[in-house]
Amino acid sequence: MRSAWHGIFTFWQRYEHHIGVGALAVGFLFDLWVAKRPDTVFNNLLLLSYLLVAGTFIIMLNVRSRRRPDDAEPLFLLLILQFCFGGLASNLLVLYGHSGTLAGSAVFIGILVLIVFGNEYFRSRYALLRFNIGVYYFLMLSYALIAVPIFVTHSIGILTFLLSGLVSLAAIAGFLALLFFAVFRGTDTHKLREVSLIVGAIFCVFNLLYFLNVIPPVPLSLKDIGIYHSVLHRSDGTYLALYEPAPWYQFWRTTSAQYASNNGTAACFSAVFAPADLQTPIHHVWEYKNAGGEWEERSRISFPISGGREEGYRGWSNKSALVPGEWRCNVETSGGALIGRISFAVLAGTSTPALSQRTL
Repeated sequence: MRSAWHGIFTFWQRYEHHIGVGALAVGFLFDLWVAKRPDTVFNNLLLLSYLLVAGTFIIMLNVRSRRRPDDAEPLFLLLILQFCFGGLASNLLVLYGHSGTLAGSAVFIGILVLIVFGNEYFRSRYALLRFNIGVYYFLMLSYALIAVPIFVTHSIGILTFLLSGLVSLAAIAGFLALLFFAVFRGTDTHKLREVSLIVGAIFCVFNLLYFLNVIPPVPLSLKDIGIYHSVLHRSDGTYLALYEPAPWYQFWRTTSAQYASNNGTAACFSAVFAPADLQTPIHHVWEYKNAGGEWEERSRISFPISGGREEGYRGWSNKSALVPGEWRCNVETSGGALIGRISFAVLAGTSTPALSQRTL
């Protein structure tokens, strides 16, 4: 039996990096499959399980380090913690990646990417309490920003964001109390001060990123957007839209980036996913790039959305008096967070081409 375990350990040491990369790829593909909707019971149970197991193993690591401080690093405990942090980060990356735009959320998405792909090289750091708590609270707060709007407030906005932060602070305070009084027996108060400062710093950074509209507006996500010549609401609840189709190589667009119109009007149609029972207003913000190269707002249209529809809540706005040049329509929350956008160029002196028809 001992020789079998020795063989497994030797095999692991020899191919550790390859196994880790393979597990990362499989785990990320798994998260792409399960994290399509942030309001599913299974995905939330999975995230809560990751948090629970990660917290348990942080406690176990510190119990072991106090009882046997001179022993070698506990490989099994570190690997399980690494697995939980990687699973949490990759699942949250998928959920946050569906919300907002890559350019607008680059800082926050970059942090999650660093945790996901840097997780393979962080294991030696997981023995440090400060590092553990920092990563753990960052992921805990990221999940709270998704869970509280879905299950508690059924809305988004400043109050919901602040409540999410308070929930995460209450949860990490309970965890730290358990850790320091059950494991450290009330000693090592300097460690408690250190990790409390780390938690406070992460909380403050999250607030800064939120008010700078850097954090994606989870749990909202843009399912569809396009610029159309006309949108007609039919009696069966569908919409009939006329549009200029995008060329085949612009596979990420349905409607063309070149817009030709004799009457100078256009319609922006969007479908925004929101979890069931969540209701919130969104805005279509039409912007024009002026001669100085700056985007200036030309109109802002607000309408409410309600959640539950898999393909997203549909809505549209019309813009008249379009002048030739570069335009875009932003889909934003009431707080100004960007859910998505579409850009297009209005052509001068060009007649309207033959249009395609689409049911929305």
